[in-house]
Amino acid sequence: MGVRLIKRQFPSGSVRLFLDINSNGKRKKEALGLSLGGNRFNNRETLKMAEEIRARRELELHEQMHGVLHASKRKQSFVNYFEKLLGTKNALNTRSSWEDALTHFRDFAGADVIFGQLTREFLEGFKSYLLKEGELSPNSAQIYFSRIKTALNQAVKDSIISSNPAAFVTIKKKPHLPTYLHFGEISTLAKTKTSNENVKNAFLFSCFSGLRYSDIISLTWDNVKDGYLIFSQRKTGNPERLPLSEQARRILEDQKTMQPSMRVKRPQPDKVVFYLPRQSVIDKQLKKWAKDAELGKSLSMHVGRHTFATLAISNGVDIYTTSKLLGHRDLHSTQIYAKVIDESKRNAVDKLPHL
Repeated sequence: MGVRLIKRQFPSGSVRLFLDINSNGKRKKEALGLSLGGNRFNNRETLKMAEEIRARRELELHEQMHGVLHASKRKQSFVNYFEKLLGTKNALNTRSSWEDALTHFRDFAGADVIFGQLTREFLEGFKSYLLKEGELSPNSAQIYFSRIKTALNQAVKDSIISSNPAAFVTIKKKPHLPTYLHFGEISTLAKTKTSNENVKNAFLFSCFSGLRYSDIISLTWDNVKDGYLIFSQRKTGNPERLPLSEQARRILEDQKTMQPSMRVKRPQPDKVVFYLPRQSVIDKQLKKWAKDAELGKSLSMHVGRHTFATLAISNGVDIYTTSKLLGHRDLHSTQIYAKVIDESKRNAVDKLPHL
């Protein structure tokens, strides 16, 4: 393992300087952007500068090999780095969770934190903050902590840090069954007036199609063809061709008569199926709608997806087909809905009278 300074003469007569880096059995050349000319004094200064760069680069390699964080990188802002990664997140739900994670991290640590501060003890403290002072459920705390962990894993890949200080700091999720609606509850909701018919139709469409919120807001009429939805999932990028139930088709027919709110700005308004406000507004409208319908349950757009899955399985659709309709990559993600149905059956049996 080492770094050598090498010279290479080009046909033009110029001599350019490179670093020949040998690390972990792999060799690569790194251009310095420096060259030698006819002036001996200038060449001497250039070679001196190149040697300083070579020595510094070799020191960095040895530090990485022994797990030592280079001093200059210790002073880099982790918060700024996290914000740059956040800017690459396009899916709305993913971006929102990264933004929330950053908000909680700043509430705990202050406006800025450098990589050198991120020790295991520091991150254990952040974990405790999320679980106690953050007033979050363990599952929400786990999601936000995992975003910090993901950013640190990327920093390792980017050679900013040698190892992830949060690698052995974990927050366990509490297993829980998803909230869903029975068919009678969906019927009650459908008969209950709401302040935004677009939101109402979008939620009901999710109940009868299984689409995620991120796919619903980007759905255009071009995606609807001959009773099928043809689109790519925003979350996974997987192409899908999903058959639409009769009820889902009826909702789409009703949606054709809807007019967008002046406050909703979407590209190509003539092609968008559902004219929806931002997610925080949708959440408030869904909760009020559920309250007006006296459901006794808190609604979110994802409850519609859960409802579709449980309706499918409880009406005889096998778990494999349900998994495909939901666009799941494997059956593991779908099995939770089979547990929901089992739990529902157990509750029903428990209500039977005793002798």
